[in-house]
Amino acid sequence: MIGVIPAAGSGTRMHPFTKATPKELFPIERKAVIDHVVDSLHDCCGVNKIFVIVGAQKGAIIDHLGNGEEINKELRIAYLYQEKRKGLAHAIYQAKDWINEDFIVHVGDSLIYPKSELKKMVKVHNELKPFATILAPRVSDPTHYGVLKIDKDNNIIDTIEKPTIEEAQPFKSGNEYVVNMGVYVFSPKFFQYVEETPKGIKGEYQVPDVIKTALKRKEKVIAVPTTGKYANIGNWESAEEVQEFFRNIKKMKKSEMLK
Repeated sequence: MIGVIPAAGSGTRMHPFTKATPKELFPIERKAVIDHVVDSLHDCCGVNKIFVIVGAQKGAIIDHLGNGEEINKELRIAYLYQEKRKGLAHAIYQAKDWINEDFIVHVGDSLIYPKSELKKMVKVHNELKPFATILAPRVSDPTHYGVLKIDKDNNIIDTIEKPTIEEAQPFKSGNEYVVNMGVYVFSPKFFQYVEETPKGIKGEYQVPDVIKTALKRKEKVIAVPTTGKYANIGNWESAEEVQEFFRNIKKMKKSEMLK
């Protein structure tokens, strides 16, 4: 399976740091966030080929990761350029001419803990062979996510991107909302459906809109529930929260070792 890491976003919510340094290089546990992503794809999903989608002011990522050889001799990393920032689906679409098999997408500014949750998602996708499989946690506030509506078998039947609380009400599952966290496995049909999908919020091409197009074509899209930690470096507050989370994990492990 091929990996795709979108890393072309502008990172404006972390200025002035991101004026010079991509947020994908923000340090977590003495490693850049994108290092954790690469490790997860390679170690847990068996991915040996990764395309990183970069854009303006992202040259430092190329300098940092190189061709992947220094990370692992079996790993190869190449770069595709998103000329204009037109949404996540558009960023992934840059890989159209390079992928003709199922592929896993993992945004470059977030990570999943434990990373074994990715392995679970890939296993489900390989067994059921849907158009798309989405790792899906539950949250109480849906307004910052793509929200999923699922049936009793975890089939996705609808989705909406960053809704208001009122817009999200029909998607409520119990007292919470099932959301996507920017981690997907797609069939290569994804590229076809991007072409068939009109622009959405802010005139951009968003993944939930592409999924809606696929659902209209009667494609199967599956949510894989997870209780894993979604660690997102989206702004300074979330970055500090992630650092604190991993400090606590380290303290717990150290405490266990001393028992």
